[in-house]
Amino acid sequence: MNMTQYVVKTELSKQNELTKVKLIAYYDCRVKDKNTFLLSEIITTLRDIGHPISNISRLKGYLSKSKEFRKIAEGEYMITPAAKTKLSSDYGDFFFNEEDIPSDSEILDEALFCGKRGFLDKLIKQVNHCYSDCCYDAAAVCMRRVFEITLILAYENLGIQDEIKKDGEYVMLERIVANAVNNSTLAISRLKKEYDAIREVGNYAAHRVLYNTRKKDIDDIKQTYRVCLEELYYKAGLLK
Repeated sequence: MNMTQYVVKTELSKQNELTKVKLIAYYDCRVKDKNTFLLSEIITTLRDIGHPISNISRLKGYLSKSKEFRKIAEGEYMITPAAKTKLSSDYGDFFFNEEDIPSDSEILDEALFCGKRGFLDKLIKQVNHCYSDCCYDAAAVCMRRVFEITLILAYENLGIQDEIKKDGEYVMLERIVANAVNNSTLAISRLKKEYDAIREVGNYAAHRVLYNTRKKDIDDIKQTYRVCLEELYYKAGLLK
């Protein structure tokens, strides 16, 4: 879970300043495996995410009186075990949600591409998450899957899916792409040459034994990839 998601789920904007400190300190405890925190760092984090502390002296007074915090050294505190147990009870599940894929539109704009089909949403979030975590081979393979699925959905929406089937099953992506770039019903734009480039990045990541995808490999195609995918979303009836 990233900080943006955590802020929303904990309804941070509705909390008082002391609770905001506690929640951000707990986040660091879970994500960064920290048992203590520097108040200055928490204050900086709150400022950076749009929740500045209005009176730091007053906040320090609240901290000294609170039974949920223990002072370790000047400016350094820890959340007491009892308070941490309560936080884990209230918010711990946020960090163990297997369905929650931290992502923030690194490759594909989730506001545009998600919310159409659940299975596509999960793949798109994996694309973005893998890219942000420098897992470029994984990102490339997921990009290839999203591309292939969306192509098939476009064929199905146009009622021409039999053109990319053999014995009732869909053919390999290479043959789908070969058909797509010349298919008058699908009628894709001038980006025909880019279809093979998108396919190849995913193929190399999945099948080349001595190959590792690098950030530049994805960066070189990510804008074209987004444009191609958006066009296919329209042809698949996923965007109106």
